[in-house]
Amino acid sequence: MGLFRKKSLREQEHEIKREEIYWNAEKVILERKQKLREEKREMRRPKKMSTTKFLIGFLFINCTLVELFTGWATAQSLKISYATGNPMDFSPLVTLIGAVVTEVMGFAVYAVKATKENTANGITYMMAQQSLNNNESNSVEEDTSEEEAQG
Repeated sequence: MGLFRKKSLREQEHEIKREEIYWNAEKVILERKQKLREEKREMRRPKKMSTTKFLIGFLFINCTLVELFTGWATAQSLKISYATGNPMDFSPLVTLIGAVVTEVMGFAVYAVKATKENTANGITYMMAQQSLNNNESNSVEEDTSEEEAQG
């Protein structure tokens, strides 16, 4: 008969179905790979720091630098007073008091702000979200049970 035998309709149909099954399986795998790529991209993105966190960090770093400088200035003043025999000048310590008070007040204000953002009427944000999700799932269940009763 020859090398180029014509396929019957049944064979062609069977081959088409086999290819459809193969491509459907391949489609699922490709969708999973695409989803993984998107999730990896999301994980790699640097998270943006909020302005208040940036400002409180700046305040802490600034106050810490002032405290370190005050310690250094006090040590230098102690060296000079020991070498000259004059009494030590404690005026740099006045700056230290202001820096420490500013740091404590800044942290207290930030802690109060964060607490108010995360709580509403004594309920934490996460608990409120969880109760909202529970209410939504209950309403969906009620809707489906009403449809089943009518149908």
